[in-house]
Amino acid sequence: MDYRLTVFRAVARRQHFSRAADDLDLSQPAVSKHIRLLEAEWGVQLFHRLGSRVELTDAGRILADYAERVAVLTEEARRVLAEMAGLQRGYLRLGASTTPGLYLLPEILARFQARYPGVEVTLAISNSADVARRVLDAEFDLGFVGAPAAAPGLQVRPFAEDEIILIVPPGHALVQQRALAPEIFAGATLILREAGSGTRQLVGGHLASLGLRPKRVLELPGCEAVKRAVAAGLGIAWISRRAIALEIAYGLICAPDIPTLRISRHLCALTRKDARPTAASLAFLALVLQEAATAHAEKPPRPVS
Repeated sequence: MDYRLTVFRAVARRQHFSRAADDLDLSQPAVSKHIRLLEAEWGVQLFHRLGSRVELTDAGRILADYAERVAVLTEEARRVLAEMAGLQRGYLRLGASTTPGLYLLPEILARFQARYPGVEVTLAISNSADVARRVLDAEFDLGFVGAPAAAPGLQVRPFAEDEIILIVPPGHALVQQRALAPEIFAGATLILREAGSGTRQLVGGHLASLGLRPKRVLELPGCEAVKRAVAAGLGIAWISRRAIALEIAYGLICAPDIPTLRISRHLCALTRKDARPTAASLAFLALVLQEAATAHAEKPPRPVS
């Protein structure tokens, strides 16, 4: 990509010449010169100068949109050219929600890196909604989430089974229950994940279908915070069975065996429908599907409370 467009993108994002200069490791006069040359080349003013800040003009906003598209295409071209050497080198950008990102992908990623040590891999953990958005925005080559994303531009592929189960502190009244006890639930504090979480979306729908309303709700970011809060006696929660094996084994939390409160789901892989899959992303997805099939065939026993 033309370097002046790179400078323009930095200024447009930062809305500040000095900060853009710091990002690019350039002097502020050099950044200003690049912008003046770009404005002269296109014959338009790209920024309104507002003291130390700048603001895009209408022409600047149009160019910023094209510059972002050029940046995406440039990155795709760079990765495609790297793939010409096979998987001896390349790039793979992964995004995942908490359950697959923390409890499933790390082991698979370790095997992938051992098999393809020259491929540069990044893994970002976020909630399902954010992962879906960033796959659509071409920030991730592959996304792995706990709730299917209903976006027309996404291809959604289930790859593993999962179960969301109720967890409570040791000694809680629900521990001994084997059937739904609405009166106990009604007096409980329900600990929920943040908005955008696939687990929260599923739990909310399931509780509504059962007509259950907790006394109060406590919202926390991430399943680790939720588990710690339950272990500390702050309330009850629903969480993936994959996330609690250690806590159950050490008696930090309990999982009452109440069938009507279990929620089955599929973990899903997300890709953009209009994107050409890279060799690295295809290889990684194949390994994910292989590992999921092996795990399903083995079917380890459930942890007990």
